[in-house]
Amino acid sequence: MSEHEKTAWWSLGSTLLIWLFLAMRFTGDGRIVELPAGLALATYIEMIVLWIVAAVVPAVLAAKHSAAQVRDERDRAIDALGDRWEGYVVVIAINVMVVHLLARALYPDRIASVSIPDLSSTTALIFVLLTTLFLANAVKQAVVLWQYRRWR
Repeated sequence: MSEHEKTAWWSLGSTLLIWLFLAMRFTGDGRIVELPAGLALATYIEMIVLWIVAAVVPAVLAAKHSAAQVRDERDRAIDALGDRWEGYVVVIAINVMVVHLLARALYPDRIASVSIPDLSSTTALIFVLLTTLFLANAVKQAVVLWQYRRWR
C-alpha cells in the first residue's frame, strides 16, 4: 500500500469520526436539535480543531519518510479525479438544498411524507452544510482509494 493510499484511508476514517462527533452534538433521537448559538459555535470550533489535528498527524508522519511522498502523474490524476467527484457532490447537495428551500416556500401548506430537516432553522442549516462538506470529502477519499485499487 502506497503512502498516498494510507493517507486516503486515514482521511476517510478521520472524516467519519469527526462527522460522528458533529452528529453527536447536533442530533438527538435521530433528529437535528436546536442548539444555542454559543454551543453551535463551540462545536464548530472543536470540529475545526479536530480536522486540523487529523490533517497534521499524517503530514508529520510523512515528513519522516519524505522520499515515499513523491507524487507522480498517476497520483496527480487520481487526486484530480477525486477533486472532481468532490465538486460534483457539493454542487448536487447545494442544488438539492435550494430546491428544498424553494419548495418549502412555494408549498408551505404541504406536509412531506418523509421526515426532512427544516432548513429555516440555523442549527439544521449549519448541520446540513457541514454534513455536505464531510460527505464530499468522504466521496473524494473513496474515489482515490478505488482508483489506487484499480490501478495496481
